[in-house]
Amino acid sequence: MRVLLLNPPGDKPYLRDYYCSHTAKGYYYWHPYDLVVQSGILSRCHEVEYLDAIVNKMSRKSAAAKIKAIQPEAIVFLSGGVSWRQDFDFLESLDIPQNIPVLGTGDVLVSKGRELMTKHSWLSGVLLDFTSDSIDTFLNAWDRRTGQIDLDGDVPNLLYRKDSEFIRGVDPGKRYYSFPIPRYDLLPLRKYRIPHGRRKLFASFLTDFGCPYHCSFCFNGKWDHKLRDLDNAMQELRYVREIGIRELWIKDLTFGVNRKHSTEFLHRLIQENLRFDWITLSRVDVMDEELLSLMARAGCHTIQFGVESADPGILNSIEKGIQPARVMEIFRLCRKLRIRTLAHFILGLPGETEETALRTIEYAKDLDPDFISFNVAAPRMGTDLRSEAIRQGWVDKDVDSVDNSTFLPQMEINSISGRRVVELRNKAIREFHLRPSYLCRKAADIRSPREFWRALQNGYTLIKSTLYKPTIEEIMDGEM
Repeated sequence: MRVLLLNPPGDKPYLRDYYCSHTAKGYYYWHPYDLVVQSGILSRCHEVEYLDAIVNKMSRKSAAAKIKAIQPEAIVFLSGGVSWRQDFDFLESLDIPQNIPVLGTGDVLVSKGRELMTKHSWLSGVLLDFTSDSIDTFLNAWDRRTGQIDLDGDVPNLLYRKDSEFIRGVDPGKRYYSFPIPRYDLLPLRKYRIPHGRRKLFASFLTDFGCPYHCSFCFNGKWDHKLRDLDNAMQELRYVREIGIRELWIKDLTFGVNRKHSTEFLHRLIQENLRFDWITLSRVDVMDEELLSLMARAGCHTIQFGVESADPGILNSIEKGIQPARVMEIFRLCRKLRIRTLAHFILGLPGETEETALRTIEYAKDLDPDFISFNVAAPRMGTDLRSEAIRQGWVDKDVDSVDNSTFLPQMEINSISGRRVVELRNKAIREFHLRPSYLCRKAADIRSPREFWRALQNGYTLIKSTLYKPTIEEIMDGEM
């Protein structure tokens, strides 16, 4: 089949990948990684086309015209809680024939796939794990004459219809996984960018999948944690180096959580002398000086950490399981080893008050990471936080388009108003980024004219966002 991998158009720079959708807050946009992984898997048996309408800044009209010109025989699209109404409206407008299978992936589809498939007859299936080859199995069993799947048994990691019945294929529960090298030749690589990257070109990459932790605000703890076969991983990295890419964004949700696996990967990276610069995500409670030192030797220059709050009670309420003192210790070690840090904070979590929020803002300045992200607590679909928010009456159950990067309040937790949370988020961004000491340090970190302009663009976009004031009408209309 001719399969189209589609990142739909939108009126904002929606980032929808790895079951975490939000709006870009600065001048950046990274690969829709779910589709990148599927590009290699589906290319084994199918002719694959790739269309990222967001990064190409396409209107709905131009994206629809491009899709018509491609004449796909199957469509695999990415959606998310931040944009799913727009995404489905766009796909509905394409008037896709019923004999063309349309399959989607993303947080919203995993959370409410059966409901969406019931409402939209053109939606043929939902991929529940983007590292699996389930769509390939489905397409190979698709009968284009009847518009039905002809297969005995179920398809693992896929929700689909068969004879008007819903079937949810069971995850086989394998500890290790692998997938073919993605089709980098299909991607407009020079159009993607990340705010904390050192180089213009970068590759997104995984050494594991899922997360063994269960923070209440996060969706990704819903999957069993599994490890990528390292021979398969290194094969991809050799290819990436051959095509001239020297920077990686290792998108493991908690790099280092399986110490043995991560350490073996780092030693192989060093031994093969591939000389990548790279960025990753982790938690302070899995890091120590020994592991950080090895990561630095292997080329790691930036680590993202979820810090969330300075208040131990709030951290306990969201099952984060970290302590502010431990955060300080790990950030100090990172500075010692010249590894840059990005700290993620969330304002407006259960238990937040004016005092705890202000204390978190001061704590963030004391922590002094190289990059920082202040977000508004969002009751995202499929999370325990959403279930609690509905139960407590903090959010209406029908409000299902949410964005933790938004400038609108996401929920009302009684101890502090949603509007005040947004005001404090804006205050935090301005106070942190406009400190003379921070501006001097950022200037000293710039290594090229490209980095200078990117920092200027990101800074301008971020500070501009803090000047936005939601109207009463927007809040009352439920645009949360």
